[in-house]
Amino acid sequence: MILRRSAKSACRFFKRFRRETSANALILTAFGMPMVIGGGGFAIDFAQYYLWKRELQYAADQAAMAAAWELAENPNSTEWAARGLTEFNANEAVTADFNGAPTIVKSHYAGVLNNAVTVNASATKRLPFTSYFTKNDTTVSVMSQAAFTGGATVSNCLISLEEGDSDAIRLNGDALFTAGCGIMAMSNSKRLCVTSFNEAGECVTKDDGTSGWEGRDAIVVNGQPTIDAGSITSAGTIDDQLNYMTDDIILENVPQDQLVDPFKDVVAPVDLVSNEGSYTCKATGKGKNSGETVELGIARPGIYDRGLTVACDTTFQAGIYVINGGTLKINGDHRVIGNDIMFVLTGGAQLALGGTAQTNLDNTVDVAVDGTEINLQGITYDTLMTYPGMTDEWAKAMMGMLIFEDPDSEGANPSGEGNGHLFAGTSNTWISGSVYLPKSSITMAGTAQVANMCLMIVANKVTLTGTTDMTEFCPEGESHETSVIYGTVKLIA
Repeated sequence: MILRRSAKSACRFFKRFRRETSANALILTAFGMPMVIGGGGFAIDFAQYYLWKRELQYAADQAAMAAAWELAENPNSTEWAARGLTEFNANEAVTADFNGAPTIVKSHYAGVLNNAVTVNASATKRLPFTSYFTKNDTTVSVMSQAAFTGGATVSNCLISLEEGDSDAIRLNGDALFTAGCGIMAMSNSKRLCVTSFNEAGECVTKDDGTSGWEGRDAIVVNGQPTIDAGSITSAGTIDDQLNYMTDDIILENVPQDQLVDPFKDVVAPVDLVSNEGSYTCKATGKGKNSGETVELGIARPGIYDRGLTVACDTTFQAGIYVINGGTLKINGDHRVIGNDIMFVLTGGAQLALGGTAQTNLDNTVDVAVDGTEINLQGITYDTLMTYPGMTDEWAKAMMGMLIFEDPDSEGANPSGEGNGHLFAGTSNTWISGSVYLPKSSITMAGTAQVANMCLMIVANKVTLTGTTDMTEFCPEGESHETSVIYGTVKLIA
């Protein structure tokens, strides 16, 4: 009986409890408070974490950019890491008391070795709410990478105009180039690592065991040349061997539009020359020592169809010589003097300057030379102005030009391979002025000196053979014009 009354009483209580709703909010609040408090705690911790990460990332970005700019402005700088650290510290405030020292190292980007700077930074501190559950400090880590292309003020006296092919400039054998006036290749051909670099900076091989390197450099080395050019610049990559052969500034991957053809807008003065040129060798008597008949030659300005070959000791009179096809052969078998002259090559005309009559034009390393004197000096402004139709602007652009290949002609080897032009000489070879061969390659061999004006050689491709010995490109007290290569930096990660 008592049990039955107790059961009925409990049943009535629960029915009344079920109908009562005035305390529901309190119950729901009690159940929800842990989530509300936890969410708020995590939100505060996340905001703190985000603040740390954002500040660290910004400081790392600025450090990477600063270090990269230091290397862009001075590829040989030893202060790039210190400059990056200074910039890192200057852009950090909230995490300054609990961050670790950042690591700032050179790295690799887009398959090129050591063309970027990578900064890694971290900060460790306890987050109030999160640490209640993890019992550990929280570490924020960031990474930033900036790629750079170096810049410098340079002068260039040896220039390749080829824009896309590899081997635009080849430094072969034991060639000696210590003129200190700059080498430049406009080619954007690159040798790139298409896999990745390991910690030692080596390109990882492909899965099939073949090399991870692909492509070829714009400037290549074959042998052990001695190079002291002051600067070596290219729109593409430059053979890594040069890093161990010279202390020159090496500028790779320079934007192509910063590399300028100095004679791009100059028009060959072919139409200004209408008369036919003439060349004669005449006997002048017996030589005092040998008793043999001596011949002296006179070459007069004008048009020479099918080339011109020096056949005796010769003097070139001042003026413009248009060589229409054939070969302009001025070899070392004869004494040749020409002051205030310009040779214009058109119709596929080929140049063989220096060496001997047996010198070939197949770009071989060995070139025979002798000691006979050759002295050729570029044309002057005054002589150019004697030609009808010549303008002041045109004459100023061409003055000093010694050899000019017509850019509108097919060139001696338009493909850039095979037979091109040959520039060979001895210690008795004196060449001054500009040599412009935009359609053809040139092989340089032997020795040459300059007299009254600086020498500049511009060609589609340039090869220095093992017999090249070029130590001067300007007379004492003169120098080539300088140009500014602007470094570039971009944040890539």
